[in-house]
This record gives sequence, C-alpha cells and structure tokens, in this order.
Amino acid sequence: MPTLNGNKPTLLSQLRKQPNIELQKLVQLLQTYEDLSVNDLEGVVPQLVFEQLREAGRKPEEVALWNEIESSPRNNPAEIQDMQRKVTTYLQRYPDGPKAADAQNLTNQLQQELADAMQKQREAEAAAREQSDWATLERGNYTALRNYKMKYPSSVHMDELDDLMWENTKNAISIHSLNRYLTDWPLGRHAAEANKAIASFGEWDSVKRSGDLFLVDDYRDNNPDSPFINDVNALYYQLRDEELAKMKSNPSEYSKDDVERLLAADIFTRWELEDEELITEESWEKLQLDRDLFPVIQDYQIEDPNITAPAGCTDIYLFGTPGTGKTCLLMGLAGANGQGYTLNMKTHGGPYASALQEYVNAGITPGRTFGKFVTTINGQVSEQMKGDKFVQHHINLVEMSGEEFALRIADSREVSLSDMGTGATNLLMNENRKVFFIIVDSTKDKVKVEYVEQVKDNEGNVIDERIRKKYISQLSILNKFVSLFELPENQAVMQRVDAIHFIVTKADMLGEENVRLEKARELLINKYSGPVEQLKTYCRQTKRINASTNYRPQVFTFSLGRFFLGDVFDFNDTETRKIIDTIRFVTAGKKEKTWWDRFKESIS
Repeated sequence: MPTLNGNKPTLLSQLRKQPNIELQKLVQLLQTYEDLSVNDLEGVVPQLVFEQLREAGRKPEEVALWNEIESSPRNNPAEIQDMQRKVTTYLQRYPDGPKAADAQNLTNQLQQELADAMQKQREAEAAAREQSDWATLERGNYTALRNYKMKYPSSVHMDELDDLMWENTKNAISIHSLNRYLTDWPLGRHAAEANKAIASFGEWDSVKRSGDLFLVDDYRDNNPDSPFINDVNALYYQLRDEELAKMKSNPSEYSKDDVERLLAADIFTRWELEDEELITEESWEKLQLDRDLFPVIQDYQIEDPNITAPAGCTDIYLFGTPGTGKTCLLMGLAGANGQGYTLNMKTHGGPYASALQEYVNAGITPGRTFGKFVTTINGQVSEQMKGDKFVQHHINLVEMSGEEFALRIADSREVSLSDMGTGATNLLMNENRKVFFIIVDSTKDKVKVEYVEQVKDNEGNVIDERIRKKYISQLSILNKFVSLFELPENQAVMQRVDAIHFIVTKADMLGEENVRLEKARELLINKYSGPVEQLKTYCRQTKRINASTNYRPQVFTFSLGRFFLGDVFDFNDTETRKIIDTIRFVTAGKKEKTWWDRFKESIS
C-alpha cells in the first residue's frame, strides 16, 4: 500500500477546501494510503463527516470491547476495578482507536471513583463493626462504655453513651466516680449535674458515714432530687431493716421516746409494727399513757451515805450495773406483793416500792435511771408450817446502783464494795445476815453506763452538765466483783453472807419459759465461766456460803413478762414468785428436801 509521506499536508489542505466531498471518496483515500488515518481528518472535514468516517472504519472487535466497557457496572470497588482492567486492555489494543481519547479520560475518572467507593466501603464496614459492638456493649459497665467511646469517637450513639455513663456514675456515686465522669465528659449532657453533686457531696458523705437512720431519713425527705438518691434509698432501707431486726431481737430496749420518734418520722407506721407483733392494741393503749403522771423513780433513788436497813432482817442484795435489770426485778417483786410475802409500804423504802408497783400495774417501765444510790425496801416473806402456823422471814431488799463500780473498771481504777453505791459500806457492815444476788443481763456482752459530766470554764466554775456514757463488758465487771469476796478487808462482811446466786434478767429474750433456765446456765458457763468457777471455789473454801446447795451458786431467770416497744409489757409474775420462793428458802436457815428439788438445777 502506498504512503503519502511528505504529501500528507498537501492532501489535507486540498480536502479542507472540499467541505462537500463524498464520504465514499474519503473512505477510498483511507484505504489507499497506509499512513493516512481517520484521526488525520479531524478538523479537516466537517465534524459530522469525521464521526461517520470513524464509525465506518472501526473494527468489530474494537466496537465489542468498547460496548462492553460502556455497559459494565461500576457500583462498588470490585466492579470499578474490573472496568479499569477493560479500559487498560482497550488502550493497549487500540492506542489510536476511535475511542482512545475517551478511554484515557475514563481511566482518570475511574481512579477517582475507585477511591470514593473504597472510602464508602471502609465507612460501611466500620459502621457495621460499631453497630455489632453497640449491640453487645455491656451497658452497666462504666469501663466498657468508656472504651467504646474511645474506639468510636464519632459514634452516632454519643448522646446515649453520655447518658449511660452518667447512670453508671450515679449507681456507684462518689467523688471519684463524679470526677471520672467529668474527665470523660467535661462538656457532657450531665456535667452541670455532676458539678452540683460534687459541691453537695460533703453533706451526703457526712450523713452516710453517720449510719444514723434518722439523719438518712431527713436527707432523703429534704433531697428527693439528689444525684445520690439511689445510694440514699439503698442505705435508708438497709438501716431500716437493721432497726427492725434490733426491735425484734430486744423490744425492751426501745423506750416510748424511741418509738414515738420512729413513728413521727414515718420510718415505721403503727400498723407495720403491729404486723411485726412489736405492738398490740393493748400495748398501744399503754404507750399512750402520760408518763408525767407517774412517779419519778429517781426521786426515790437518793444518794445517802448514812443509809440504814431495819435490824433483825436478812438483807437481800441485788448487785449489778445500770441497765442490767435490777429496777425491773424490784418492780416484779413489788408487783407480786401479796404472793406469799408483803412489803412495808409506809416506811423503809415503802414509797419506792409503791411507786414501782404503780408502774407494774400500768404495764410500763420507768425508763433508764442512773446514779450512785443504794436503796432498801423492807418486807417479810411468809412460810406456812404444819397446820395453820406461819413463819415470817423478815427481809430488806437492797438495790445497789453499781454505776461508780463500773465506771472505775472502765477507767482501769481499783474497785471496792463501797463503789456499789453511796452508803454501800455502811449498809454492808450492819449485823444482818445477807444474801447476794448477782444480776446478769442476758441480752448484752457489754452494758451501758451513763454518768453526768460537768463542763467547767477556764476558772474551774461549773457552767453546764451533760450526760455521757461508757460501755463495759459484763465479764470484766463479774471478774472484779467476785474477786472482792476473797479480799481480807471484806471478810467481816462475807462472814454474814449465807448465799450468793445469779439472776439472769430479760429472760423473755431467751425463749419460752421451759427452755430459759437451761439457756441461762449455758450463758453463764459459756461466757462467764471464769467468775462462776472462782465463786464456786470460794464458796467451798468458806464451808458456809451456799452450803444448802453443795456450795454451788444457783442460776435463776427473771422477766417482767412479754415486752413490747416503748417500755411496755404484759406482767407475768411466774419467775418473780420463783425468786420469792428462793428468798424464803435462803432465809429459812434450814434444808428441806422439797426445797432441794427446787434447786437441783445448779451450775456444774
């Protein structure tokens, strides 16, 4: 096939001057000259003619490839990459093809489309991973939420994360958790609430640390919108349950003021306490009694260093620290007046006994008392002999406060029998025969002792008085007390002692009457074996004290009856009468089989 070589420009110039040249003649020229191509005619002949020439001169395989390129999808990276391969193939096969320029432009366009598609794919995959992580996220775990926030800083769930992390903060709220939230969300949806909580945390923390049910209740009532409200409610109901358990375990510990305070604060309602059998309709009526109309017991518990007791009697000493139930025991003895014995209601402690009897008849206790007093009540126990003959055993009931005794033990000071109350020495040194009853509280390992502390100014003037309290273990008290019996300076007193026994008070807390005695014995043996064994040894050495019971101290139980909240009880004189029988026996000076049977439950 011939070539134009240097004549191509001339031919092209001639063709430019023939705008109406026939298409077929142009085709013949292209077929005649090897170095003449359709592209050479672009801009030489009219554009329409040029397009027609290009189409007329295309090879079928080139047309098919280009058509395949144009119809190929390009919706994702894989499809775009497939089209790129086809375009590259086209350019390699037909570098001067009629679609070469279009192919080159398409190459650049596909490159950008591929970049955009891959970015969208990465975003979609990331969104799918996040959605999967969100679906399985542990929403109650603050650390897991924080890790999610750090992993997906642009998450669509940011507001939800903020709320969840705040809820977790409130569920375990503290200064640390609040500051942690603010570190993670300094401008968070709850940042203002967190800062407010930090500002008020000191007040709640102080209330929380107090462990005081009433303070928690007040805070709960006054701060219903507190950020700590979950913590407040949890502690409130915990303390409330603990208070209820304490009331059930020992209702006699709750005074009228205690009950009224609980009811006034609406911590408990009357009906709730009735459902728990801590109050009955009868006890509720007693609770409403005006206590101001009753005698003030402390008016009869006077500190008298010159106190005396009628001669010719057996002095029945009730030794025990405040709160162990000595006054209640006297109340029982006063309430049982006429049950085989009588009390002198006019002199020698008669007004005191009468006041106690007034409380027993009403079914209320006078509340807690304290002081350094020693009181005596004179009476007589009747014993029927053969026929219609009676023997009267004259007694003096002696209540020893023991407050100073216990306080001196608490302060690690020396003690003596005189510390059992003002006038104790004077009374102990009289000529009367004596019986000691050692009082043990069945409900406590430690007893509370209240005392008056004087507040003085810099010049030593008393400007105020306040009631303070200390707690002393009963074991320490019993150890010290029993040890005093053996001291040489006390032998003149001990020579007049015929018997020493134990009375375990608040026996209603030991269970039903048929198990109380055994539980009282177990209590003394398990908790107070030291002083019990020491007392047994001492009695054997005297060859006199407790001779009628083989030198063994006896244990007796005592309760006024069933107690309800508010210093209220239903009087039951069963155990009181047993103690009266004991007094009758130990003051009789004789040993009878019938009485031995009554005392066979000795401490062994």
